[in-house]
Amino acid sequence: MKKWHKTVLVVIGAVVFSTVAIQASDVLRSIDGNLLGLALESESPCGDGAVLVNLSSGALCVDQFEAAPSVKCPFVNPASELETQQNINDFNCAASSELERTPWRYVSLQQAQQLCARSGKRLPNNDEWYALVSGMGDPATCQTDSVAAAPTGSSGCATYAGVHDMIGNVWEWIDGEVVDGQYNNRPVPGSGYVQLVDADGVVLETGSRGNQEYGNDYASTDGVGVRGMVRGGFYGSGEDAGLYAQNIAVSLDLKTPGVGFRCVKSI
Repeated sequence: MKKWHKTVLVVIGAVVFSTVAIQASDVLRSIDGNLLGLALESESPCGDGAVLVNLSSGALCVDQFEAAPSVKCPFVNPASELETQQNINDFNCAASSELERTPWRYVSLQQAQQLCARSGKRLPNNDEWYALVSGMGDPATCQTDSVAAAPTGSSGCATYAGVHDMIGNVWEWIDGEVVDGQYNNRPVPGSGYVQLVDADGVVLETGSRGNQEYGNDYASTDGVGVRGMVRGGFYGSGEDAGLYAQNIAVSLDLKTPGVGFRCVKSI
């Protein structure tokens, strides 16, 4: 009789122990799964179409491709200022970073800022743009000798971090201004081929002949009024395009087929 009671107790104990073990295992798997999920998320905090780049100023999520309209936009390839404005009037329309899309052109500085903001992003400032492109290899693969912009990422033009078309294809708006010929309270020289730049790639000296040390890049400047900044050159720039190519003489409301933008996000 006593043996029977012991057998029952052993069986019950085994069942309870197994149940607890299974529950504990489930909890551990859940924890492990959550930790794995967090780990995977931490490895890719930038989302699709962007890469994490560590700059001296901090970590930055950079769109790999020049901005294009998202699929929710009325016009997926705006061909005029009017179509850009109609896209902006639709609040569901934002900028996206996708392979083999026509870059969004006919867009002003303010419009580019607004479109990046809709995705929780912003335009890069000059220091960030220059740091991202610095150290890039031979720009001969970049789209600088054509009659129109190419689909994003279709050339071999990319930084070591995998950011495409920062040189050529379309000029890229920079979050910055030049006021009465001064950038950050420092006067900039007249237009010409770049002969010297500061630590952030902004032109210090220009000349009438190209300088191979600076890629024969050209700088356009203006000493009057408030001007915007675009960098890198565009599809028709030829040798004038490059790391040091800069047009800091454009009006803030410039909208042309040769100017686009790219979005970034600080993390």
